[in-house]
Amino acid sequence: MGELLVSKKGLGYLIMYGSQVFNINLVIASVFILGILAFLFYYLIRLIEKKVLVKN
Repeated sequence: MGELLVSKKGLGYLIMYGSQVFNINLVIASVFILGILAFLFYYLIRLIEKKVLVKN
């Protein structure tokens, strides 16, 4: 949330800037990239969790 409100770079900034200048393509692209990153991080954590739980 902090990145959306006060940052000067990053995906949160692009979302806020795009909404202020009515550039819907920039907003949608940024949200899409965030969704892909969230999915990849979730998948990575799930793989790590499986490896840790198997060793115990």
